[in-house]
Amino acid sequence: MEGIKDRVAIIGMGCTKFGERWDASVDDLIVEAAYEAYEDAGIDPKDIQAGWVGTSGSGRRGSFLAYPLKLEYIPITRVENACATGTDAFRNACYAVAAGIYDLVLVCGAEKLKDSGFTGLAGEQPPSSGVEPNTPPPVQFALAATRYFHRYNISYEEGKKTLAKIAVKNHYNGTLNPKAHFRREITVEQAVKAPMTAWPLGIFDCCAVSDGAAVAIITRAERAKDFRKDYVLVKGLGITCGARQGQLQDDYDFVHFPENVKAGQLAYKEAGIKTPREELSLAEVHDCFTITELIIYEDLGF
Repeated sequence: MEGIKDRVAIIGMGCTKFGERWDASVDDLIVEAAYEAYEDAGIDPKDIQAGWVGTSGSGRRGSFLAYPLKLEYIPITRVENACATGTDAFRNACYAVAAGIYDLVLVCGAEKLKDSGFTGLAGEQPPSSGVEPNTPPPVQFALAATRYFHRYNISYEEGKKTLAKIAVKNHYNGTLNPKAHFRREITVEQAVKAPMTAWPLGIFDCCAVSDGAAVAIITRAERAKDFRKDYVLVKGLGITCGARQGQLQDDYDFVHFPENVKAGQLAYKEAGIKTPREELSLAEVHDCFTITELIIYEDLGF
C-alpha cells in the first residue's frame, strides 16, 4: 500500500498568539492565522479549493471556517477528534491532496476555550447511569502517574522531580516563542512545590486552557516549487483508534498507550524511519500533562 511520503507539501503557515485572548473572537483568531498563512504561501484566498477545520467545541459545520474567511461555495469539512483534532484535520487534508482531488487546500485548527467558562475541553457527554465517578482529565492522568511510579518502583519524590523537569523544559521553550501562552521560566523546586491539582499532579504538571488558531496551506509536492523553494514535505502520518483493550486484557500495564505505539510505527514505516531515537533530531509531542509527555516519549521509541 502506497503511503503519503513526499506526496504533499506545506507551503504556508500562520499562527496566532496563544493565551487568554479576551480581545478576540474565534472568528478573529481564524482570520489572524489564515491571512498570515496566505502571505507566507504567497497566495490569494480565492486560490483555495477546499478546506478542513478542526475544533473541539468552538464551532460546528464547515461554515465555522467559511464565514470568517468568506470562502464561498467550496467544500469545507469540520473535524473533531478530541486532543488529536488539529492533527486529524491536517491528515484528512493531506490525503485529499495526495489523492489528486485538490491542488491547493487550507486546513485550520481553532479553539476559543476561555469564553466557554470550562477549565478544559467542553464536550458533549453520552447518556449514562449517572452513578459513575467523575473523572476529568487531571484525574485520569493522575492515575497514569501513580501507576507509572508503582510500575517502575519510583518514589513520590523521585517521580515528582522527573515530571518537574519536563515542566521546566516546556516553560523554557515557551520563552523562546513570542506566540506562546506562557513566556517565563520556572524552577524544579517551583514545579515540585506547586499547589496540587490531582495527586500527584500539581499546577505546573497540567496544561493551561488557551485560545488560539493555526492554519496550514497544502499542495501537491510537484507543485510546491511553484510557490516557494523552502517548502516542507510530509514524510509520514499515522493515526489509530483502540477498542479499550486495556480494560479487557489482564496483562495491560497501564503505563503505555497502545494507540500511540501503533500510530508511531505506521508513521515511521511511511517515512522510512527505523531507529527514531537516532534518526530524529526533534519531537513535538502532546503535553496535556507532564506524565502524558513522559509516556509518549517511550511509546514513540525515544
